[in-house]
Amino acid sequence: MRVFLIHGMARTRLSMAVLAGRLWRAGHRPSLFGYSVQRHTLEHIVERFADRIEEVMAAAPGAPYAVVGHSLGNVITRLASPRLPPGFARFVMLAPPNQPPALARALGGNPIFRLAFGDAGDKLKDDGFFARIPVPEVPSLIIAGTRGPRASWLPFGGAANDAILRLEETRLGDLPLVTVHAAHTFLMNRREVFVLVRDFLDRGLEAPSIRRRLTAHRS
Repeated sequence: MRVFLIHGMARTRLSMAVLAGRLWRAGHRPSLFGYSVQRHTLEHIVERFADRIEEVMAAAPGAPYAVVGHSLGNVITRLASPRLPPGFARFVMLAPPNQPPALARALGGNPIFRLAFGDAGDKLKDDGFFARIPVPEVPSLIIAGTRGPRASWLPFGGAANDAILRLEETRLGDLPLVTVHAAHTFLMNRREVFVLVRDFLDRGLEAPSIRRRLTAHRS
């Protein structure tokens, strides 16, 4: 399956290269997409991403494809979803901000934060923005990390987190969610994350590796 990988804020496409290589060896066809929130508005990035998928899939109209996003890459994918061509078959969200992150709100007034993250950083603080983001009607899986510090003086407080997002901030309605003991920044490089991504692409929620974790979360 063609798999589009889109990185998070303040990273580059190389941050998804390890996962892309593993997916390629597993028989998939990865395609890396890069962007910069410092150089372009979020709207422009969304348009470019949709155009890229349309361009690649034009060679095989209607063929199934998947998107694996990390962090802000998931927001971009959701915003682009109404424009994506037919065939969108799987969506894997790695450490996605699906609600306004407490960390973004805490740092949002800092001019360095605003300079570094542009209008994307401003939008991440906005409840109304998140309420307007579409949710693609495709089989989806959220993979969230829990290897962050817990302390009352941190924006996360004592809540489970990945050092950037609280676990609760990654949830999106009733979409299935599994956790891994990993931090936000390099979560995509963990082998167990690759296994979950690969198995979901191949077998969906029926994959034993995913069913076990979902059952454990419900128990």
